[in-house]
Amino acid sequence: YFLIVGGGITGVACARDAVLRGFSAACVEKNDFAYGTSSRSSKLIHGGLRYLEQANFKLVFEGTHERAQLRKVAPHLVKPIPFMFPVFKEAKHGMATISFGLWLYDTLAGKHRYGRHRRYKRDEIMSLEPGLRSEGLSGGAVYYDCMTDDARLCLENAVSAHESGAVMLNYTRFLHSVKDPDGRAIGATVRDENSGREFKVNCKVLIYCAGPWTDQVLSAGQEKQKSMIRTTKGVHLLFAADRLPVNHAVVMNSVTDGRVVFAIPRGRVTLVGTTDTDYNGDPDGVHATSEDVDYLMETLEHYFPGLNLTREDIRASYAGLRPLVRDDSDSPYDVSREHTVSIGEDSSVTIGGGKYTTYRLMADDILSEAMKVMGLRRAERVKCATRDVLLVGAEDLAPQQREELLKELYAKMDEDIADYLLNAYGGRAGRVAGGDLSRLVSGFPFVYSEVEYGIQNESAVTPADVLIRRIPVFYEAPDQGLECLDKVVDHMAASLGWTLDQKEKHTEDYRALVESSRRWRNP
Repeated sequence: YFLIVGGGITGVACARDAVLRGFSAACVEKNDFAYGTSSRSSKLIHGGLRYLEQANFKLVFEGTHERAQLRKVAPHLVKPIPFMFPVFKEAKHGMATISFGLWLYDTLAGKHRYGRHRRYKRDEIMSLEPGLRSEGLSGGAVYYDCMTDDARLCLENAVSAHESGAVMLNYTRFLHSVKDPDGRAIGATVRDENSGREFKVNCKVLIYCAGPWTDQVLSAGQEKQKSMIRTTKGVHLLFAADRLPVNHAVVMNSVTDGRVVFAIPRGRVTLVGTTDTDYNGDPDGVHATSEDVDYLMETLEHYFPGLNLTREDIRASYAGLRPLVRDDSDSPYDVSREHTVSIGEDSSVTIGGGKYTTYRLMADDILSEAMKVMGLRRAERVKCATRDVLLVGAEDLAPQQREELLKELYAKMDEDIADYLLNAYGGRAGRVAGGDLSRLVSGFPFVYSEVEYGIQNESAVTPADVLIRRIPVFYEAPDQGLECLDKVVDHMAASLGWTLDQKEKHTEDYRALVESSRRWRNP
């Protein structure tokens, strides 16, 4: 029935939603699942506190309620985290305004909130976050949202879709649509990027979920198409947790333009981001620039002056693109984060905009339009089932099952590895634990059995698939995985039958990705 172009979170969720409704679906992605925006976000599942300032109560309501749904269907990947909002005397908003905003945030979340926000005095804030600037600090507040591993959440949706009957193909490029004599899209010609083989896929409805590549894909699919997407770049920096120690996700306002910037604790590292600037280049070539790094470092230095952070402390950087719906806003920061689903002249369905947190709603809206295109009457349209169906890692993860699995893992391996595997793979951690449990990187819980598991169960075919999107080595290891690269390539070559030339190419490709992420060091 449905052919979905794009293997980010929206595309894979759309495929999963379709098959759970009883439709057949295929999803094609020119690179890896979660290759683009879906692995390069702030890794938050949140209502979006800042949208209250824009009086976008609908977006906040949707976000807080979807946060609760995702926590229910993927509890191992979506976890509550306290956010601290320090208030300084020179700030745009004082304590009264912040308190009212957080009360409204809690109210919109209703029964889905993770505890009420709480106000703190200056000394209490300094005790909770000793590294914060004390000068001008008047107090603050703590509220709750959720964090995730965005790439793994996308992958779990892809695996869940596949196990429910969808055909999920990464490294399969959409070339152009196929139309009937009336000009209606009835399929597409696609190409396997590994073999070079081209083939045709038939469908009743062609769906575009191409994110930052939407305009490119639409121009290939239709003869005339005006630009639909405004891409804005978001850059993040990662620091070792002992160089930027925070106990909460600290909410900061950029010293440059007042935008919200977060410092988010993620165990072994602290994530800082993001920027929001227009980007008109090739979506495949996006990277952090020296200016992006300066923007974030200036704010960090202002809020944490005693840490004496420098560029040398940056462990890794990454850049992603927001596929926002084009409007008349001057500033990228002001462009709406709401999504739009449109039907083309060829009866294809396209989505633009949206937030990671509301991906399930976006997929639901896409399929509602797709069923209209199919000509189904309202009574014939099958309702969405993703609200209550667990993702694969959440199966077999009831409290008692989780406790038993953790005991089993503790008996086999170091506790830090067991805890990591359980949080990353949920109820499937036991399957991952069946292989080589030696560490990929000394001092980190990542293990070699994950490499083989990624190949056999999660469609991994390149070192980047494994070290960036299956295992967060690229983001957390001090050398971004270069030390373990040769062993990983050897393992993948044995499993996938690579030639010596292929091994060399994959090694060079990964090194080039690491180098690209460091280009800001040599402007």
